[in-house]
Amino acid sequence: MIKFHTNKELSQFFSINLAKWKRWSREFLPPDPLGGLQSGYARQYNLDEAFTVFIGGHLVGNLKLTIPEARKILHDLHQWLLDHDFYFDFSGNANPKNKSVHPVQNYQIAIISTHFPDGNLTGLRYRVKAIMTSDQVDFNGMPMHQERFIESSINALDNEPAQPNAESYRVLNISVLRHTFLSYFQIIL
Repeated sequence: MIKFHTNKELSQFFSINLAKWKRWSREFLPPDPLGGLQSGYARQYNLDEAFTVFIGGHLVGNLKLTIPEARKILHDLHQWLLDHDFYFDFSGNANPKNKSVHPVQNYQIAIISTHFPDGNLTGLRYRVKAIMTSDQVDFNGMPMHQERFIESSINALDNEPAQPNAESYRVLNISVLRHTFLSYFQIIL
């Protein structure tokens, strides 16, 4: 059975101002087919919708992106998030062929903004870092951090270098964000 949550419940779970949560939900989700100011129905969220708003709010509130940038990022990353089990996939839209076969412990997504010389945004590119192992090692008497990871791109152009000259480079630690989201519900899926 799918559990639905209200604006008030979610804003209390996440300790986010109710008006801010409602604004984010209007910005990052399509209009509620049952709701509206005159309908008398309060919007209810399944976990996928709540997670979308949670990510969008993190992009705006913590990573200091604009609402249009956050909307674009959510759109660009949606299928990748589905394919890598970040959403709960009530709709069955995930493509099992795209699932990672590596023992990934943590995913981090670098959000790279590139601009024209006049300051207009040319686009957003994404570098996904799939961390498979992370260990503390001793190197010549000094403690070091060693990782094994795989990097891939989302939304990169064919002729684009791996690391474009970016105006802005922000990291979305999506695995930690999902874990934090689930901890509010005390759910392990």
